Formats: sequence, structure tokens, C-alpha cells
Amino acid sequence: MKYILSLLFAIATISISAQNPYKVYCTLQGNEKELRNNQVSLSIDYGQESLKDNKLVDENGNEIKFNTMVSAMNYMSKLGWNFEGSYNSIDQTWGGRIFIWILSKEVTSDGEITQGFQTKKMFKERHGN
Repeated sequence: MKYILSLLFAIATISISAQNPYKVYCTLQGNEKELRNNQVSLSIDYGQESLKDNKLVDENGNEIKFNTMVSAMNYMSKLGWNFEGSYNSIDQTWGGRIFIWILSKEVTSDGEITQGFQTKKMFKERHGN
């Protein structure tokens, strides 16, 4: 009986969660200097506590390089992210433009926000570096 009640509770919880998706946002940031060289590594802000080491990396911890902001958007689109808008800013250090793209995604839990990608910081935390 306890097993059946537990199973029913789990099913009810899953269906309630699946029925209540909500939108989350992130920004992708690339700079003009790197884009001129056709090798931009992007920073991502998805609401994490610290923006330190927020470059996108592969499974080996190497920064992922993109040829354009659109190629980065195509990468994120495959992970369920949608383009919302963009704006430019000026880097205070070297004076070049920073391209900032705003993306959104429907999720049912915060754990889904980072599914499919990792940052340098996430890689370091997972591998003890």
C-alpha cells in the first residue's frame, strides 16, 4: 500500500511540475575584438552567483570558440534556448564593443537551466581544479 501511495505521489508531482513551466533567461556576451578574428569565446550569465570563469567550455574544460554570435546562438538553440533580443555595450578597458544577446528557455525546474552546457567554473567544481 505504501508503495502504491508513493508511486501515485511521484506521478502527481511529475504531472504538476510538467504543467507549470516558467521562462528563464541568460545572456551571451562576445567582444568585437575576438569576432574580427573569427574565434570568439563567449561568457554566459544565467543568474549564477559569480560571473568569474563564466566562459563556455567543452567536456575537457577547453573554451568553446565560435566563429560568430549566430554560430553561438545555433549552439544554444539546440539546447532549447530562444533569442529574445540584443544590445551592445562598450568595454571600459579596451574601448571595443561587447555584443550581448538575451536568450530565454522554458523549464520546469532550475536544474534545467544549465542542461547541455558548462562554464569553466562548473568544470573546475566538478573536477576539483
